[in-house]
Order: sequence, then structure tokens, then C-alpha cells
Amino acid sequence: MFSFAGFLFFAALTATSSFAYNFPYEETQLTASDVTNNSDIAFGELPAGAIARCKTFPGDTNWPSPERWNDFNTSLGGTLVKGIPPTAACYEGQYEDAAKCEAARQGARSSNFVYDCFFIRD
Repeated sequence: MFSFAGFLFFAALTATSSFAYNFPYEETQLTASDVTNNSDIAFGELPAGAIARCKTFPGDTNWPSPERWNDFNTSLGGTLVKGIPPTAACYEGQYEDAAKCEAARQGARSSNFVYDCFFIRD
């Protein structure tokens, strides 16, 4: 069993040392030079005239146009995936579908629901 001094030593050691593991797909990181010509993702800077908000949504004035998304996807080597949440089927619009909505409602009860819906498998 640890003594109090041993506990303090261990706590200090773990508090001062950090460990992070990057997955292989995280080896490629964006740098400032990667985003120089893309104001939509410029680090720490908003496009001129934009108002800082926590989140931008499709339809907002500063949401990137389809052309900008295509340019961004090209700069990433075509790896950008357009995610459509399964619950989009529950709302009015192009993805509305009662059967898919019910499947999403039932699936949401499973802890694997998000994994099964959003992760692409080979």
C-alpha cells in the first residue's frame, strides 16, 4: 500500500507528465501554409466582416459555398466526407423519410448507433 508521501510523489509525477497518442490518420496535420489561401479555415482569424459565433450552419452568410467545399476537399486529396446525420430523416427537407426516421429513433437506443452511422467501413 502507498504511503501518503508515495501518493504525493505519484500524483506530482502524473500531473507533470502528459501522454498523448495520435492515431496513424492523425499524422498529417494542417499547417499555416496549408490554409493560407483558404479564409474559411484560417487559424484564429474570421473572414472580414464575420461575426464570431460558436457555430456556423448551412445557410449562414459565412457558411462556405459548394465551390469552397470542393476546393477544400481537393486540397485534402478528396478525403472530405459529407456527413448527413441519420436524424435528418426526421425533419422537413430533402432527407425527410418516415421509415428512416423511425429507424434512427430505434437505433439511438443502442450504444453503437453513432459508430454504426458515421464510421465508414472498408
